[in-house]
Amino acid sequence: MTDFNRLSEDIAEHGVKHVFGIPGSGETLSLIDALEKRGVPFHLTHSEGAGALMAATVGRLSNAAGVSLSIKGPGLTNAIPGIAAAWFEGFPLVHFTEGFPPKASLSKAHKRIDQAALVGPIVKDVRYLTQAGPGFSEIAAFARAEEPGPSVVTLAGKVDTDPPAFVQAPTVKSDLQAALKLVNSAERPIVIAGTLAHRAGLRDVLASFPFPVFSTAASKGIIDETAANAAGVFTGVGLKLTPEYQLLSQADLIVGIGLTAREALATQPFSVPFLAIEAVETPGTAAFAPTARVHIEHVAEILTPLQQRIWGLEDLAHIVAALQARMQEGFLPGAVFHAIERRFDRHARLVLDTGYFCTIGEHALRPREADLCLMSGQGRYMGTGLPMALGAALHDPMTPTIAVFGDGGVAMHLAEARLAAQHRLPLLIVLMTDNSFSSIRTRALKDGLTQKPLTMDGKGWTAAFEALGLPSHRAENLTAVESALAAWQPQSGPAFLEIPFAPEPYEAMVAGIR
Repeated sequence: MTDFNRLSEDIAEHGVKHVFGIPGSGETLSLIDALEKRGVPFHLTHSEGAGALMAATVGRLSNAAGVSLSIKGPGLTNAIPGIAAAWFEGFPLVHFTEGFPPKASLSKAHKRIDQAALVGPIVKDVRYLTQAGPGFSEIAAFARAEEPGPSVVTLAGKVDTDPPAFVQAPTVKSDLQAALKLVNSAERPIVIAGTLAHRAGLRDVLASFPFPVFSTAASKGIIDETAANAAGVFTGVGLKLTPEYQLLSQADLIVGIGLTAREALATQPFSVPFLAIEAVETPGTAAFAPTARVHIEHVAEILTPLQQRIWGLEDLAHIVAALQARMQEGFLPGAVFHAIERRFDRHARLVLDTGYFCTIGEHALRPREADLCLMSGQGRYMGTGLPMALGAALHDPMTPTIAVFGDGGVAMHLAEARLAAQHRLPLLIVLMTDNSFSSIRTRALKDGLTQKPLTMDGKGWTAAFEALGLPSHRAENLTAVESALAAWQPQSGPAFLEIPFAPEPYEAMVAGIR
């Protein structure tokens, strides 16, 4: 048997406060028992995939790899969506699964599958927990290392095979002199900060720049988005109403901090020199055609000279004001997002699923910090919102969490809402519905294709959430939304709010934005 005392001690000492998943009758149950004795609670979820993403979200917020578990074969297969989401988003996760020993006879076929091949494309590392190590701390540290992501560990008793070495991502080679030359000659720089900037603790430096600073969707809130230099989200596909469309062409240098291909919706060379500050080589990022590249260890040398470059803030203020005015036109998601910010004074954590409402949220929301805005900013993975929100609310129950969904994502992990009721979490689940998959319906309308598979039956979800233990309401205008927001008291536990919108203006609301 695995040394569960040692493993559980290692997990507890690493700072893990929550473990998620669905156990079997074997090693995972023994691990849960050992963890409980050390004060680390286990949360039984309704799907292994939701459990994995809850754990990964805790990892993202705590800077200590999250932990989830499953049985072998079908259990690990069920966990794939959550593990994949952690891979897409760069969330650190260690997922334990039961499994057969390396040399087990093929006659032992019950629930057997090549687990390494199953998860290989969506994990940083897959291995057995062996007598020779590495232990949990080393595995978790690798999951957190650049770029963060999931690792899968098979528990199969006393495995005495030699463990494989961790496969480290290639480190970026620096051309420091070329980078300094670009910085020193620039008069109108712009910074685009990816999630690496958040992990590197560059918030205060970025906030001090007297010129426009963008984030990616995944790093939204890296600086307070009401600040004078906050230019909002860079996507690579922003249209004429967005700051990226109007400002990037005026710059004479773009500095990307961890601007990877996964953090943009499109990659193409910029029209001006591009300086890439990176930690490791990432697939596809070369499509931005960097003029020079430097390792993140040189970030202070690169950013310090930029403190004296003053430009663009007046133009930025006009652009942002016009965009925010557009966000509040009519009874649409933009107006609701502003109502949420007013109600909670921007102290609530917003968790966005994916869809047109999320496109609007990326521009309408103005979070104070990156930990107060979570979304599938790299994978645009529908259905991830509720597991993320539950993980966040369990990790930080002092902060109200508001999870926003469209028609596609609201039901994917519906049963997990019972966890919110069970723990009386400060979670408000908001459905923004137009009874269709609008982001896909746009193409159907444009090309004259069928809309039948893209429309819903028009029946609401309030009864379903009521049955799961969440007080539920439907608000059909902004006044009703504001009343519902005012009535919800986070300390009283979770609730559900359904907000219907007219389909035509809902489908058209992203015009000029994306």
